Amino acid sequence: MSGHLDKGGVLASSGAVQGMRLVRVADFSAPLSLSDADRPSYVRRFVTLFVSQGQAHRGGTGRVEHARNAQGEHLALKLLSLPHRRDGETEDDHERRVRASRSAFEREYECHILLSGLKGFPRLYGRGTVDGVPCIVMEWVEGITLDRARGQLAVDGCGRVSPLVAARLGRDLFDLVARMGYVEGGFVHRDISPRNVMVRTSRLSLEQQVDEGVFDLYLIDFGSSAESEPRSTSFTSENAVFRGATADFAPPEMLSDDIPGLAELRKSPAIDVYAAASVVYQLACGQAPYDLHAVGEDGAPVSPYRAKMAAPAPAAVMAHARADELLEALAREPEVAVAVQHAQDKLSAPMGVSEAAEALSFVDEQLGIVLGDCLARGQSDRPGAAAVRDALSSFSIHYADNVERSFCGRPLVPCVPGGFAASALDVADSTLAHVRMACKGVAAAALAGVAVSAAVLANGAQASLDAAGFAWSGGVPGVAVAAAALFPALVGLPLRFGGSRTTAGFLRGTAGLAVTFAALWQVLADMRFEAAAQQHLLSMALVAAAAAGWCIMVADFALNVALPQMIRRKALPSGDSDEAVALPGAAAPVLASEAGKGEARQAFGLQAAGASDADEPGVSADIRDEVCGTNPQPEYEVDDLADEVSGANARFAGKRDALDDDMSEGA
Repeated sequence: MSGHLDKGGVLASSGAVQGMRLVRVADFSAPLSLSDADRPSYVRRFVTLFVSQGQAHRGGTGRVEHARNAQGEHLALKLLSLPHRRDGETEDDHERRVRASRSAFEREYECHILLSGLKGFPRLYGRGTVDGVPCIVMEWVEGITLDRARGQLAVDGCGRVSPLVAARLGRDLFDLVARMGYVEGGFVHRDISPRNVMVRTSRLSLEQQVDEGVFDLYLIDFGSSAESEPRSTSFTSENAVFRGATADFAPPEMLSDDIPGLAELRKSPAIDVYAAASVVYQLACGQAPYDLHAVGEDGAPVSPYRAKMAAPAPAAVMAHARADELLEALAREPEVAVAVQHAQDKLSAPMGVSEAAEALSFVDEQLGIVLGDCLARGQSDRPGAAAVRDALSSFSIHYADNVERSFCGRPLVPCVPGGFAASALDVADSTLAHVRMACKGVAAAALAGVAVSAAVLANGAQASLDAAGFAWSGGVPGVAVAAAALFPALVGLPLRFGGSRTTAGFLRGTAGLAVTFAALWQVLADMRFEAAAQQHLLSMALVAAAAAGWCIMVADFALNVALPQMIRRKALPSGDSDEAVALPGAAAPVLASEAGKGEARQAFGLQAAGASDADEPGVSADIRDEVCGTNPQPEYEVDDLADEVSGANARFAGKRDALDDDMSEGA
């Protein structure tokens, strides 16, 4: 069995056997207490291993190899990489670095013990030495790193993942971060990055997990981790240990040694909240929150710490932001395309592509707001992992409903746990409908009242008309007065053509009412009444009737279009409306079918279960490296004293009731 191994040392995929070498693990010890009767058989499982040739890959503190034991179990063998002696380095200095490396490897093992057995973390089997080099034997997880999965899930040329898929991945990632709070005293990983998060594919392929909307994630590589409140001081506290933090995803407090209270800051779970949010940001936006390759005004590179402290994280720009790429993205998002089609069905007229992009982007902004809160520069300003998990869960659950709400101009369900927010908004929508009906009822009553009053007061009044060759004189019939008062409204309201809740319909109705009113006003101006007061009375009645009819249109427009748009705080740029380019309505039904899903997936190259991570068919290496982000991530080393892991108790909130099930989850 061969495969690809990523940083952290867990095997990433399977393939054909290329060759094995026999490895003996000496001084093997288990991470759990065993009885005298069980210990010999347990040790025999792991002391003789067959390691795949040519499959060693560099991890955080060593190299990792895929191995099998005599029973055929697949294992990951991590071997410490001892530092080479540098030119000009003294023997004492080199020995000090060797001791520091051994201490770091020992500390990684101790931290891994705390999480072994929790769902979403590789099971730890024991440690020993191979030819005198310390090693760790742990579970082999078949799958791909999130860095690779991102390339397969991208829906546009910038490597962005669907906001809905990114939120679901983020929800499950933050669930792992929250699970670390199950450890007594708390636990901090301190190097969460796409290379240290794996999607296990041994049970369901990545494609199937996208369909299910739930991802089987594993968090790996504990070389930078620490207990928030260690139970005892290990021998590693006597040595300075270098711990790695991937700069693109690490918070500012992990990127500088010159911060007051650094020892306390580096024990906070807020570190992992920032890093996990940065990972989700990269999934949704195609790039990490900050450009760490920028240079200052003097041309010198800006340090990662200063880059992240200089300004808040840029606003998230996701896959639906550009109208010219929206249809391409929807073709690769069957679930979102179906939601868009359902939303379109609720509209009286098809929505333009630019307007649809605005509506979808408004829904996606909720994800950006959650991530922005997590990327706060101060630890105290970041939410807890469990709260973020619940917010992303709410975003995912209500996504389709919010797409419909955004298309129809209704308030969105906020990213809060539970269903109260949705029900409260439904009540608000119902209240808005009642207000609208009340306003229209009052306007209609006023219109009828004005028409009847004018008819009664002017009935039989003597008048004459001489205009455009037409001459008439006699008593004014009250029915004609009532009809004239109602006529502008009776012309304007039908001119909306079923678009009473659209801007175009409102403008058509207003124009029809205004033209009719102007014509009647001119006729009234050409009439001569025996009593001048009667002409003034009819003039005021005509104005009041036209105003009452227009108020009916205003109530429909303001409470269905204008007010919801103000609530959304969104508006199309001037001149950017493309109502002539309607969003295709036939696309979503096709995508909703199984065949349509397959075509969409083929377009962005989802990989089937068991396919090699290193060999992605149909994708050139250059394109794969660019889209998947396989270029080396900048790693920023910090001199982190091991005794910094002692201190205050920091706990996560929101522990799951399924803890017992998670503890019993097998390899």
